[in-house]
Amino acid sequence: MRRYFLLLLTLITVGLITQSAADDNNSSLPTNYFNQDAEDASSNDFSFNDSDQTPNNQKLAIPQNTPTPLEGIRWRKRTILIYMRTTDPQLKAAFRSAVKKWNQVKVIKIKWTKNEDKANIIATDSDLSAHTSNNGVGYQTAQLGETKTEYNPDTHELQKATSILDPYQLDYTNPNFRSEVAQHELGHALGLAHAPEYEHSVMVPRNIRNGITKQDRKSIRLLYQ
Repeated sequence: MRRYFLLLLTLITVGLITQSAADDNNSSLPTNYFNQDAEDASSNDFSFNDSDQTPNNQKLAIPQNTPTPLEGIRWRKRTILIYMRTTDPQLKAAFRSAVKKWNQVKVIKIKWTKNEDKANIIATDSDLSAHTSNNGVGYQTAQLGETKTEYNPDTHELQKATSILDPYQLDYTNPNFRSEVAQHELGHALGLAHAPEYEHSVMVPRNIRNGITKQDRKSIRLLYQ
């Protein structure tokens, strides 16, 4: 019998949403901000599963053109289970709000589960200050959130996603702001990539003052329908 290895590509989405300690109007993005091949792309690690498995060769359809850029991956099913690992009350409320917002698109259904082992998405928190960077112009940017995904590159199927919010950056912001950051992170967990700054999208990294837009809703419909 042939031995197959299921390749799980672990992608850490870096620099997702940042807030500046200086006036954003006078700020500029690092040149490698959207560059997946940047030196800090230690995120593109590969891991292998040693168990014998016959891979599912049925590839999921990924649209060629969508208003919001795609990661090129998605969940096989439209019902997606999410587990709340964080105990921070402000972040719990942010994640719950974000789930409601994405469910209002009425294409996918994100459902809460109390069984972490059955969850597709983990909603959690972490101190992301280690990812804080100085761009050399006198101010620092602090990362507010991060999403890590595992997927099968042969079938484009998402296997696991972990969305992280930083309580040290977010606990003292307003609820709408926290919800928008969580919407951004869950967008990554659903298969959306970063959108360019000139787009009107929740997936624009530094455009942290709007939630899911018409553009994002259309992208999710195209991705999952």
